[in-house]
Amino acid sequence: MFSIHSVRTLLVVFTTILLFSSCSKDEPDPLDQYVGTWTETNAPAGNGLKVTISKSGNTLTLADFAPNGSLTATVSGSGFQADNKNIATGIPQTFPDNSQGQFYLQNLGGSLSSGNLTLTYTLFSQSPTMYYKEDITKVFTKK
Repeated sequence: MFSIHSVRTLLVVFTTILLFSSCSKDEPDPLDQYVGTWTETNAPAGNGLKVTISKSGNTLTLADFAPNGSLTATVSGSGFQADNKNIATGIPQTFPDNSQGQFYLQNLGGSLSSGNLTLTYTLFSQSPTMYYKEDITKVFTKK
């Protein structure tokens, strides 16, 4: 017959085994779903943008999307936000009054739904006398 001491020992051993077995399960990294090369689907044929997303730790890096190089984004909840809220593109803008500005991508964010990556941002430019602002939505599929 088992003594109370041996029952306690068995309970401790089984509890430890259960704890370790539950911790050893590999949970998929939620950032993995963003990683890859994405091609724009809502653009005229042959004019679609491509974006390549990689991850490092808890940060996503978007390459080939912004004209001035890659940008980083932080994932939260159901999507991600660019770490820089005002991304200079280096693309000049001449307004109708011949004043000059530069285009910026503002508040770039992304989300996944049904295998599609949707990027949203505001295209913005401002000169001393005029400004331009347009909300943009681009949809990508993984290639």
